[in-house]
Amino acid sequence: MDFFGSMSMQQMGDSGQFSSDPLPKPMDDGEEEEMSQPFVLPSLQDVRDAQERLREFGVVRTPLVKLKKDIVLMEEGQCPRSIEIYLKLESEQHCKTFKTRGAVNYLATTPLEKMQYGLVTPSVGSFGQALSFCTSRMNSIPHCTVFLPDLMDRYRAELLEQSGARVHKLAFHEWWMSLEQRCVPPFVFGDDDPIHKAHFIHPASSACSAGDTTIALEILEDLPDVDTIVVPFCTGSFSSGMTHVLQQIKPDVKLYAAEVSTSTPLHTAMSAGTPSRCQHTATFVDQIGGENVLPFMWAPIQTAGMNDSLVVTQQQIVEAITVLKSSNDVVAEGAGATPLAAALAGKAGGGKVCVVVTGGNIDPDFLSTVSMVNLGSSMISGCKKLNIVITSAFQCCKRHHDFLAVKTKIKNEVQTER
Repeated sequence: MDFFGSMSMQQMGDSGQFSSDPLPKPMDDGEEEEMSQPFVLPSLQDVRDAQERLREFGVVRTPLVKLKKDIVLMEEGQCPRSIEIYLKLESEQHCKTFKTRGAVNYLATTPLEKMQYGLVTPSVGSFGQALSFCTSRMNSIPHCTVFLPDLMDRYRAELLEQSGARVHKLAFHEWWMSLEQRCVPPFVFGDDDPIHKAHFIHPASSACSAGDTTIALEILEDLPDVDTIVVPFCTGSFSSGMTHVLQQIKPDVKLYAAEVSTSTPLHTAMSAGTPSRCQHTATFVDQIGGENVLPFMWAPIQTAGMNDSLVVTQQQIVEAITVLKSSNDVVAEGAGATPLAAALAGKAGGGKVCVVVTGGNIDPDFLSTVSMVNLGSSMISGCKKLNIVITSAFQCCKRHHDFLAVKTKIKNEVQTER
């Protein structure tokens, strides 16, 4: 049965509306992962079961395409290395995010009676959007509340509301506590608040990980001789799940997790040998990063044995967004372009590299700003001063959402340099 009806990707991504067909009843043999229990890496059979389930419910088997740009890695003192980059386009998934896979698998394996008072989840946008989008098909689930950190921009809140979510903004430390402790923040909501009756769903649950990790099976089916796969580092459940399954099917495939330099929880933890606080700066790459690796995720990450963290800059991510649009007409959000940024910088090595473009929900105003940045760069030889302006401008636009001010700064700098 088709979970999503016959609506087009554009209709679903932009309007947040489902077709009127009801969602099939979740499987009776589903088991909920209690929040008091540790995260368990999904087995290969868990992922294969999830793949069948997602196929039944109409989740998109997204395309894998080659990047239409010739890349040669040049390293000082070494011979040039060829690299073939392939794109796993989760930006063409329902809700334009890979998180739809995990949300569907969770709902399909959880008894309805556990969700009769609604759902609540902490999210930076993508998981909450996918979960509320799916929940709106289930008449037996009254609502989905999403805790959103207050530093998130208006575009994410709008997408959530369009998907049917009840958006509740929290101060970042309150939101982070909900994510770390896997609960509704007790000091934010009183004991009698009805939100405590809602079923709490953590984005890093085993059922969600199994759904998201179906991406690994599709990559190996479409590109069996892949050498390396690069994904963004989110909560760790996706990257560790992918690594765990790859080790069972094709252990010679490397799995790297990409991070932005303004927030490197995985790199910091790997360097220290334990989850440690890192500097976390809000940027346009708002779907990844955090203050530290979630404590309950550290053991699974170590067990899975992913190869390394690849750290890239905001500017490299902007360039990757531009390459995706100009070469393959793919629109990617900051987090979704981070793996490609790492591959283009040569951090993932040579051979056949598959980058997972995890999402395409980027603010149109921001995307037009990126276009102006690259237009400006093409007008200026060297453009070192412009890069400084770009960096401060992006930080400004993230804090104040003032895209017009950013464009004005860049335009004035271009005119001055010319």
